[in-house]
Amino acid sequence: MSRFFLLEGYERGWRVKYTRYRRVLLQNKNGFDDAKVSISFSPYRNDTGKLASLWAVTNNLEEGKVVRTKVDPSEMFLEQNSNANNKETFTFPNIKSGSIIEFAYTIYSGNIYSLFPWDFQEKYPTLRSMYSVVVPSVFNYAISKQGFLPIDRQTDSVKSTIQVGSFSVKTQVFTFRWEMKEIPAYEKEPFVNSMDNYVSGVRFQLSEITNLSTRRRESNIKNWETLNKELYSNSAFGGLMTTSKHWERRELRAVVPDSAGEMGKAKAIFAFVRDHFVTQGRGFIADDDLSLKDIYKARRGSVAEINLMLTALLREEGLAADAVILSMRDNGLLNPYYPMIENFNYVIARVRLGGKSYYLDATEPRMGFGKLPLDCYNGYARVITSSGEALNLDADSLQEARLTTVILMNSDSTDGFSGTYKSQEGYYRSKDIRDLVAAEGEDHYFEAVRKSYPFEVSMMDKRIDSLKNYDEPVTVRYSMSLSAGGVDHFYFNPILSVAVKENPFVSDERKYPIEMPYGQNDLYILTMDVPKGYEIEELPKPMRIRLNEDDGYYEYLYQADSQTIQLRSRLILKKASFRPEDYQSLRDFFTAVVKKQSEPFVFRKKGQK
Repeated sequence: MSRFFLLEGYERGWRVKYTRYRRVLLQNKNGFDDAKVSISFSPYRNDTGKLASLWAVTNNLEEGKVVRTKVDPSEMFLEQNSNANNKETFTFPNIKSGSIIEFAYTIYSGNIYSLFPWDFQEKYPTLRSMYSVVVPSVFNYAISKQGFLPIDRQTDSVKSTIQVGSFSVKTQVFTFRWEMKEIPAYEKEPFVNSMDNYVSGVRFQLSEITNLSTRRRESNIKNWETLNKELYSNSAFGGLMTTSKHWERRELRAVVPDSAGEMGKAKAIFAFVRDHFVTQGRGFIADDDLSLKDIYKARRGSVAEINLMLTALLREEGLAADAVILSMRDNGLLNPYYPMIENFNYVIARVRLGGKSYYLDATEPRMGFGKLPLDCYNGYARVITSSGEALNLDADSLQEARLTTVILMNSDSTDGFSGTYKSQEGYYRSKDIRDLVAAEGEDHYFEAVRKSYPFEVSMMDKRIDSLKNYDEPVTVRYSMSLSAGGVDHFYFNPILSVAVKENPFVSDERKYPIEMPYGQNDLYILTMDVPKGYEIEELPKPMRIRLNEDDGYYEYLYQADSQTIQLRSRLILKKASFRPEDYQSLRDFFTAVVKKQSEPFVFRKKGQK
């Protein structure tokens, strides 16, 4: 497959001629989805509102001859949208295992600022992929390469004269070619925020252009100061969060207690917005037609509109609040050196209290004060103030701690145990529990817990503390009883409910970084009686292992006598992000953890051998 760009002059100025050719072998039915093609393009950047050219054909080998079946133009459907991209769709006819499909199309575009990106890797292996760009020296593009595979590049140049409107331009014309062969498919791996960050490809942004009237070189890349000023002065962004009106003060009197200090004010305003406004779409900038009062009265809005309103209300109470723009994890990483506003897709608020910064998202139900959705922790971000500020929201800064204690005592009335289970969850695990309970109810949650046990267990006195206190983690509690079964040998897995049962890293090797949502600090403590009428036959060996030098560790330690066993199991990951070269040690670490946590205590009846 190949892609070709030509920056050319025509009667209205400069435009891009974009041509793509693609050829695919359909080896079996698993690839038949590739025979359904949808080509999306902007009608506003295309003079005609449709593709300049398009052809497609199916090739089959029949009785030793190649039979070509063209896609009938009447079977190509153009969907035109007034507020979105146009879309050309068609389906290849007469496909079967072994068919070769190919198509090509051309688009003219007036967008000379950010050329179409190109990914060499796809979901299927590729024999050859080439990308060519023909650029007059009038333009200078910042070119960035991404991915872990080598890309061959060649550059040629010739002198040429180009007619651009009324100008005749003599210039050097450069041809850049990037090519890869025998390209492996990219494989989706667990703990990758966005595959777009690592698939091998090239990206472009116009950095300089020669003004044909003045013959002067002009920079096209904005700096952060310029971008910040534009957003801060934009009526649909900074204008919303800096507004101050009498109606705001009147409304806030019913929300903020008269005696509240700064922290009390901030928490009251945040909780009010979170609990009384409905979010509709992400939206990076507010609707131009909406005022702050419109959003407030409607009790609904996009992420940007609600969090900008939150910022404005905090400022109205005299608090140091500002908006923060960022890229969510699924939107890819930001380049801190090239300010491109289109790469941001989310807005949150920051408030500073007592020398400490708190980050807020009032669009996420059941999210606590000073907490953000995990997808917000994606590295570089910007605080939009009168002067602007860089910010790093890093998953490595998050530590999810869980403390689980289990006590099992011999029952006076049965041959089994009675005991208690208590687990104070980490904040984001608590958020998952809150969301599940809100959707399904507490009974559903506890029934799922009961079914997770490998043996029959009865659960009583079940409750979840702090379920409605969104600022704090929850604590799950219940009493339990279970039977030893009266068997000659009783096998008991001591890690109840929270065991790591599967290694999340199953591939033999990995090319991409490992991006976990947070670090971990999980402590599990069990105190149990030796079952009545039994004695200890075998206990797992104690273990202490480290992950790399100091990235984490796991310990499995116990003390035992003829009556009681006390177990301590602790898993710590000090960071969330790991390099590809750390993969094998991380995989081996979890293999050891899963194996150890699956090993049972073995008891035998007294008098048995």
